[in-house]
Amino acid sequence: MSAFRGILTGYLGAKIANTEANDRLKGNILESAGTNFYNNILPDAIANEKLRRQNYETLAGENVNLAELADINGFTASKEGMAKFEEFRDENKLKTPDALKNLNFETDYNMRYNTRVKSFEEKYNPILKQIGMDEIGGLGFNTVESLVGNKQMKSEDMAKGPVPSDSFASTKLTDYFSPTNVSFEIDAKKFAAAAQPFGFQGAIKFDSVSGDPIFSLPGTQNTQYRALYALTNDVSQNFLDKDDNVNISQAVEFANKKLYQQTQGVISTVANNYTQSSAKGVVTSTAQGFTESFNQNYPTDKDKKEAFKEHLIRLGTKSEQQYFAESFPVGVTFANKQSVKEYLLNLTNKLK
Repeated sequence: MSAFRGILTGYLGAKIANTEANDRLKGNILESAGTNFYNNILPDAIANEKLRRQNYETLAGENVNLAELADINGFTASKEGMAKFEEFRDENKLKTPDALKNLNFETDYNMRYNTRVKSFEEKYNPILKQIGMDEIGGLGFNTVESLVGNKQMKSEDMAKGPVPSDSFASTKLTDYFSPTNVSFEIDAKKFAAAAQPFGFQGAIKFDSVSGDPIFSLPGTQNTQYRALYALTNDVSQNFLDKDDNVNISQAVEFANKKLYQQTQGVISTVANNYTQSSAKGVVTSTAQGFTESFNQNYPTDKDKKEAFKEHLIRLGTKSEQQYFAESFPVGVTFANKQSVKEYLLNLTNKLK
């Protein structure tokens, strides 16, 4: 009996030791998994959502439904995706000026964001439960969403949520864009006449004999005029009548909106408290540093300069680049106190 007891005691002792070793191993694995989650996985997920929101807001400043299409197709998820989207836009133009109006998509930004959060939580909650965290919400998305921005996208910055419908708008880019294959050069005299209502009243007169325009364009107006002319030529293929003649007034109106969106619209997402004022045709603008979201997504001077360079490159012509640089407000500097406006003006001279 004593021998049996010795064997049993030895077996139990080995079993207990093995169990303790397994428990320690399991504990170490869970501890490592938890550390990796809070030090790497969760911060990366939050950073990705912040970048995605910033990219969405940038496009929404131009057109909300454009931002929706880009987000639905995954372009806003990364810097590389945005570059591909801009490349697509360089090679394709809207089929009609109203192609992106009154669209009713099956999802909106908030719905897709909530779906991503739910999927993320379903993936990692089981692991966290094993290390004593009942749900990610304790230290996860629900707590740190403020780092991303508001929990829900503001309605004025986002396409309206879809209403029940049997038919939703297509999410295929090819249903709204077509390859660029035609270019037009609008008559300079006709353009000058059509451009007057768009900030050039009194700045353009016409010779009574030749009909040639006579310009008096102070401040940034000269650059603005050249940028508007370039953009009008660029979009004119979308405003052809049945005889393939360009409706110049409509083309100028559309180009003027686009010029504002890619200039002042983008600047408003970058510069904090951005304001403009005009006196005798001279437009000046001021701001107070960078916006919080821009600082979060581009924390260093190098990041910021790269973002500015990429935007300028995406603009179609030198005059559009110069207009953006000249329109940028004073009072905004990099961390090294270099003026952002001076940097942009110098950069436009270097870019081809």
